[in-house]
Amino acid sequence: MRITNTKERLILAAIELFSTKGYEGTSVEEIAKAVGIKAPSIYDHFKGKEDLLYAVRDYADIAYDKGMQFSRAQSETVCSKAGFKEYTMQLIEFTLNNDIARKMRRMMTIEQFRNEFFTEMATKRNVTVLKDIYANVFTRLMDLEIMQRGNPDIYALQFISPVTLMIQLCDREPNRKDEALEIVSEHIDVFIQKYFTKG
Repeated sequence: MRITNTKERLILAAIELFSTKGYEGTSVEEIAKAVGIKAPSIYDHFKGKEDLLYAVRDYADIAYDKGMQFSRAQSETVCSKAGFKEYTMQLIEFTLNNDIARKMRRMMTIEQFRNEFFTEMATKRNVTVLKDIYANVFTRLMDLEIMQRGNPDIYALQFISPVTLMIQLCDREPNRKDEALEIVSEHIDVFIQKYFTKG
C-alpha cells in the first residue's frame, strides 16, 4: 500500500530514524529530507519535534493495540496446554514480525535511560501489558483447574521474562530468530510441565 499522506510519511520516517539514531540524535532536517520536503514544511503538520514524537507514539499505539486487542480476545479462549502454547507462539510471531512494533522496541531501548517519555513507554509495553495479559490467562486456567494455584502476577513475570529476552535477541540479531523461537518453544513446554495439572 502506497502512503501518500505527508503527515503519515513524516511519522514513518521519524519512526525509522528514531529507531536507528535515537530521538535526540535525529534532526527535523533529517526527517524532512527522508520524506523529500524542506524542513520548515514539517511545521505545517506538527508544532515541532516533540509534537512529532507524540504522533509517533500514537501511531505506534494504534498498531500495537490492534495486535494486543486481538491477543486479549484470543487469550480468553485458552483452555488447554496446547491452546496456551499455540496462543503464545502466535503472540510472539506478531511481536517479531510487526515492523512498527520492532522499530518502537529499538527506539525505546536506545532512549529509555535518558528520556522519561520512553521509560514509561518501555515499561508499559515490555512489562505491564504482557504481565496483565498472562496474569489473566493464568487466573482463568487456575479457575478451570488446568493450572496449579499460585500468584498469577508472579507466574506471569516468571513466564514472560525469558520470552522477552529472546525477543530482544531477535531484535539485535535477526538471523537468530529460529534459534530464539526454538528456545521459547522449549521454555513453554517446561513451564507447562511444571505448572499445568491437566489439559
